[in-house]
Amino acid sequence: MAVADAVDRVMARMLFVTLPPPAEEEVMPEEAKEGRTIGLALVISGVRCTLQYLILPIVLPLIGLAGSFSLVIAMALDLVALWLLISGLRYLWRTRHPHRFDMLPLSAAILAIIAGSFGYDVWRLIS
Repeated sequence: MAVADAVDRVMARMLFVTLPPPAEEEVMPEEAKEGRTIGLALVISGVRCTLQYLILPIVLPLIGLAGSFSLVIAMALDLVALWLLISGLRYLWRTRHPHRFDMLPLSAAILAIIAGSFGYDVWRLIS
C-alpha cells in the first residue's frame, strides 16, 4: 500500500489536485454524476476522433481545403484531447476513484500518442 500512496501523492502533485483523506474502504463515487462525466468525455472524444482521423485527412482534401488549415484544426483537436485526458485524470484522483491506477498506463500511452501527434503537426506547420 505504500507504493500506491506514493503514486497517489506524486500524481496529485502533477495534476495539481488536493487528495481527500483516505477512507477505510474506497467506495465508488456517485454513479449518476460519474456516468454523465464519462459519457460526455466519450462523446467529445468520439467527435474529435471522427474529425481528426476521417474528416480532416479524407474529406477536406476532396473539397480542396487541405494544407495548413487542417493542421491548425488537428492541433486544436490535440489540445482538446489533452485537456480531456488531464481533466479525466484529475477527476479520478480528486475522488480517489478505485480504478484510478488502472487508467494510469492507458492514459500515459494516449498522452504520448497525442503529444507525438501535436509535435509532428507543429513540425509540419513550421517547415
